[in-house]
Amino acid sequence: MIDELSVRQWQEQFRAGAFDAKDIHIQCTAGWCDWFCQDEALAGRLKKIARVVMGITDPFILDNYYVWFKNNCPVPGPLYDDVRLELLTGERDGKYFVVSLDSPHGRMKWALTTERFGFDTPEFECRNVRDMVKYINELGPQLEQNTIPDFVLEKQAVETYIHRHGEPLYTPVYLDGTHRYIYKSAQDRQMHVVMASADLKDVLFLSGFASKHAENIKGIHVCCPDHAEKSLPDPVRQPQKPARKGVVR
Repeated sequence: MIDELSVRQWQEQFRAGAFDAKDIHIQCTAGWCDWFCQDEALAGRLKKIARVVMGITDPFILDNYYVWFKNNCPVPGPLYDDVRLELLTGERDGKYFVVSLDSPHGRMKWALTTERFGFDTPEFECRNVRDMVKYINELGPQLEQNTIPDFVLEKQAVETYIHRHGEPLYTPVYLDGTHRYIYKSAQDRQMHVVMASADLKDVLFLSGFASKHAENIKGIHVCCPDHAEKSLPDPVRQPQKPARKGVVR
């Protein structure tokens, strides 16, 4: 990539056909930074993922972000592409995000991963580019105003909650609806649902359990129906080192 064009400038050049040629230098100018496919395939791949870039209309993203592209080689799975949107100036400050197309790790065709939500699971997934573009354009004002959605704090509380219940740190937690999260347990290999909200009534309504089953984690009420009748696991006791001779404890 030679120049960091704003998204608005990139759109103008794409419409003018500046990135149509298969020439590798042209494709690098378009924003390809890493790839595992044949060089000649980049132009065609660009046209497919460019649909989401060309749909962006939010002024903040258009004038304050640039795009770069990566062709990924997962193990196992087929090659897939993503476009990364990064601020032209200043620190990321939680505003960096990535849109992937046909990732074998995703649950749907399009997936948006954000720095604010965490890179372990998508913040948003959908089946068509129209819905993805709509979400990105709604994301713009949040990024401009540094707004942190409720679901970001809820996910953090859920991560703390499931760790308390014996799951490893960094267990992937997926947003699965309003105040609803899911994860796959390392203990029983099953999927579990967790409800989380700053409003206790939301959690009780969604889970169907009494208030005593909800845990308050930094102002977020969390409840997992599968844990409702279980107590927290006993803390792991560290083995005591034997006292050395002559040392009184």
